[in-house]
Amino acid sequence: MTETTLQEKKRQIRHQLNKIRAALPEASRHAASATITRKILAMEEVTRAESVFCFISYGNEVDTHGLLDYFLAQGKHLAVPKILPGKTMIAVPFAAWNELNPGQLGILTPASSLPENRPFDVVITPGLGFTPDGFRIGYGRGYYDKWFAEHPAGRKIAVCFDAQLVGELPVDTTDVPVDTIVTEKRIIIPRDQ
Repeated sequence: MTETTLQEKKRQIRHQLNKIRAALPEASRHAASATITRKILAMEEVTRAESVFCFISYGNEVDTHGLLDYFLAQGKHLAVPKILPGKTMIAVPFAAWNELNPGQLGILTPASSLPENRPFDVVITPGLGFTPDGFRIGYGRGYYDKWFAEHPAGRKIAVCFDAQLVGELPVDTTDVPVDTIVTEKRIIIPRDQ
């Protein structure tokens, strides 16, 4: 498969998965998000974690605000993503909601651009779709794949609605699989983990 064909295939899949997630009723997304949060907070690697890097949900993504509140209340070393010019994502320390401002597309973003340089015990990542073997497709800019390639993480945990699981995705050498996928219906740990 040529690079152009691969990118076009990924673009089509992103479009389909965006439509699937957007079609989920708000009440269903809310209930599923609460279930996913409970499952994550019951995971031993999460309760033991001292440092966590977690995305701030936006729009119709799995809601991570409850997770972030829990991590803050537990006093964990917490960081959230910030996109810098030049298509680079960094992990910025996060201690309070009032440190955030609406950034690109209205997504809450830290005002600070000072990265957290510690390794993270747990990274909670978004995505549009995931396969049972841990591969993900994001929004097309490669922020998380680049970040994963450059930063060690104890456990990469993806959160998504069960409707976002697919049998396969086109992947290339830059795609980094996650270690665990948590949906409202199941927890998937890829076989080779």
